[in-house]
Amino acid sequence: MIFVCILSILIVSGPLFADNSSLVTECPDLTARIHPIGIAPSPQQGYGPGNDQLAQPDDVEILQDGSLLVSDVNNNRLQLFSGDGKYLRTIGADELRLDGEFAPTGISKDAEGFVYISCEGAGVIVRLNPDLSYDRTIGRHCEIKDTEYYCPGNAECLITPQGIIVSAGGDVFIIDMDDSFRRGHGGKIRNFGFRRFSRISERGVTRYAYDDDYADTQEITKVMRKSEGMAISESHGILFVAEEKPLAAEFGNINKYRYIAAFDLETGKYLNRLYGVDLEDGKIVSGLFKDSVEGVAVYGDYLFAVDEKAGRVYIFDIETGKPKGYFGTRAPYYCNYKSDCVIEGTNYNEQSIIAGSALPHLKNKWESNELASPDGINVIELSNGEKRLAVVDQWNMRIVYYDLDEILGLIGK
Repeated sequence: MIFVCILSILIVSGPLFADNSSLVTECPDLTARIHPIGIAPSPQQGYGPGNDQLAQPDDVEILQDGSLLVSDVNNNRLQLFSGDGKYLRTIGADELRLDGEFAPTGISKDAEGFVYISCEGAGVIVRLNPDLSYDRTIGRHCEIKDTEYYCPGNAECLITPQGIIVSAGGDVFIIDMDDSFRRGHGGKIRNFGFRRFSRISERGVTRYAYDDDYADTQEITKVMRKSEGMAISESHGILFVAEEKPLAAEFGNINKYRYIAAFDLETGKYLNRLYGVDLEDGKIVSGLFKDSVEGVAVYGDYLFAVDEKAGRVYIFDIETGKPKGYFGTRAPYYCNYKSDCVIEGTNYNEQSIIAGSALPHLKNKWESNELASPDGINVIELSNGEKRLAVVDQWNMRIVYYDLDEILGLIGK
């Protein structure tokens, strides 16, 4: 017998950010004033399985020593590069104690340096020690229907986990974006799977437990439709979630502008705060993000968000919601998977990149912030006090990294 669990979630009433004058006109272009300091891999050979190649990188985590850990999805591995982009090592299925295609996607770490990987293909989360050796598996893969997802016996279940973010204390927030959740169910069921696994330490032993209280209060899967990018501001008590494919009915968003929504970190309740859109009478009327907002990251009082289709990184003031500026430009040698565009006799669509007949990484200038389908983003203050920001330049098959102090200096002026 199949038990169907139906959930209704009450959206908190109250004002969004105060209606803004146009964010588009208020947001300065900082591209020419921000200078990337390197790429990984370096040297780089584009799409492929080599140590100095990547195949659809999805996320990046800067470790405390400045090295960069990359989820190399199509190669079914994690790649570690030094702070100057040199190949260091590969972490594959065997090291993660998994079998076959585990498809790593999101990466996050806690304050102690433990690293967490969402393994979409394997349906689990893997926690690594700070030295990147295997520590444990969190959650378990289940072949279940979306209507069974929140039933008590399935509390540890994951289907196709993608987006992940971890609090400083090690609590894990995971988005389980399986296609079955997009069927709707008249608004009575959540739009996707979402779990919080709380870290519990007792007598020197650490374990992870599904947080029932959080599941009862969180509104994330009611407000959002399709999400992957998340970030946490501990000081503000906010969990940020990016909306990739919004519903027109949500916030009167007739033109389906993308946005980032803010939720209470402890309860998951919606805080009535949206970033990246213009509002009139509480309805979304325009926005900054061209088509898809992907990775998000937090440093201090600032929220960083990647606009995949525009090739930009936007910076917002967390308190006011105002944009402080953006950098990056859509790479000239690139087409998305739906398009064909022939430049100088070569078709730079995604299929051509994979086949090796188009080499955008040789044409698109990382020194000029030419980004092709940027995805993940990460910021950190290193152990030596330097600050870094890294962006996954997905279809250029590289990670572009920056001096975050330079960026903060510009937006602080």
